[in-house]
Amino acid sequence: MAGNRTSFSVVMKPSFFLLRTGLAGLGLLLGALAHAASPEWESPPTSHKAVRPYADASALYRSVLPPAPEPGSAQDRDDVAAVLARQQVAPERRAQAEADGRWLYDRFAPVLGLQTLGRDHLPQLVNLLNRAVKQVGGPAFAAKNEYRRLRPHQRLPLGQVCGRAEGAQPDPDATQRTSYPSGHAAYGWTTALVLARVAPQQAGALLRRAQDYAESRVICGMHFPSDVEAGRQLATAVVAQLDGNPEFQQDLRLARSELAVRLAALTAPRSVPPEPESPPASAPR
Repeated sequence: MAGNRTSFSVVMKPSFFLLRTGLAGLGLLLGALAHAASPEWESPPTSHKAVRPYADASALYRSVLPPAPEPGSAQDRDDVAAVLARQQVAPERRAQAEADGRWLYDRFAPVLGLQTLGRDHLPQLVNLLNRAVKQVGGPAFAAKNEYRRLRPHQRLPLGQVCGRAEGAQPDPDATQRTSYPSGHAAYGWTTALVLARVAPQQAGALLRRAQDYAESRVICGMHFPSDVEAGRQLATAVVAQLDGNPEFQQDLRLARSELAVRLAALTAPRSVPPEPESPPASAPR
């Protein structure tokens, strides 16, 4: 029996090592995929499967986007150089990029003077954003399926990749090729462009935040600059279509009124209860 136990342990050690190594690799892969996946639109996270876009814009990318840059082309070489240059950023900016990768609406809330942008206080605004973001997702993912471009971390040895503690090694044979266009950039620009119509006085700051949000994807090693630019172009085209959509315009008016009421409530001075009157002093005896 002792011999059997020794033989069993010798046989199992390599298998256990392979299993442990495989699980570690799977963990790194899942971490990267989580950051490559779409951000959570709302906080707390909720399903948006039932959200209905204002119109089906899935084919729009064909008339808006150029093909993805060919590997080795001048534009592709510029893309690669840009990703490598953004590997060295301040820790605070990398932390911002990580958070931008996870969340959407709340990342724009401070520009409006809000801590969060959720359906508890702003259901009309969230409905407006959800339907617009759902609409831009159609052409974004249709284009991804057609162009099938490898992401930077799949092509380049990067030391800093969002969701991976130890960077990434190239994986040129990866089957999941979804770099072009950037879904995060399309969502971020759509959010900013719609919010700029809800709060036009903050339009400039919102658009700057969208540029920053898209830049985070390059810092994360998840997208090339041409990917995020394609996301911006798609968002611009989709929101331009929405400007002529009567249902969108109706929802936009409701969201404007709702946001104005919310901001007024947050900035209104709080009434201070009057100090209780002191009892009259007793007359001296």
